[in-house]
Amino acid sequence: MSNNYDIDFEWTLKNANLLSQFKLNGVDMGRPGNPGPDAGLIKVLCDEAQLPNVQASTGQTTGRYLGEGLVNYATGRVYNDFQLGWLGDGNLKPLKMLETWYQYIFGDESISVDGNKTNITSPSLTNATVSGLKTESLKANHRRTIRLNYPEDYQCKIQITKTDRGVSAANSRAPITYTMLNAWPYSIDAIPMSYGASQIVKITANFYYSKYSISYNNLTNLAF
Repeated sequence: MSNNYDIDFEWTLKNANLLSQFKLNGVDMGRPGNPGPDAGLIKVLCDEAQLPNVQASTGQTTGRYLGEGLVNYATGRVYNDFQLGWLGDGNLKPLKMLETWYQYIFGDESISVDGNKTNITSPSLTNATVSGLKTESLKANHRRTIRLNYPEDYQCKIQITKTDRGVSAANSRAPITYTMLNAWPYSIDAIPMSYGASQIVKITANFYYSKYSISYNNLTNLAF
């Protein structure tokens, strides 16, 4: 059995401004129902995913029967976080997407630099030189206020489908799909950089979600 999987982000009309911010910062994820040219790249570069764990919150009772000790019983379902990891391309599009997403949560959107802006938060440039990028970065307004966006504006559905090799393709068999509802990145892990042997940059983010649903697929015909 292989360890293949497929990941999908499902956006809604409430995410329109977030998707615009993605595009402004060089990551075109498209529009709801119409994936952009970078949506496939983000899927391909995602080299690590976790299926959510299962856990119940419990209470305790005692004294039901003579000689019986503490007895645990279920009181609710606990939905923990999950993790996704990406390989960084030359343009670091997975990192740009995650950082833009995180900034948008806190109302820290990017602005296209046109020379007349005085309240620049995160300058967005195209084909700038190293010195030009550094210069524009120094112009950011570090005294800006933070105003959070509404959760429905930055949350989305994330689907993780476990796939397996079949006759027609390397991922033609899918026994199960998890759909995380109201998912959003709450942290981005530190990315170490050092001179030395060349290594692929690895980007890892942790996501919260409200709950998940499962779709089961009974593979009775294994010849596909």
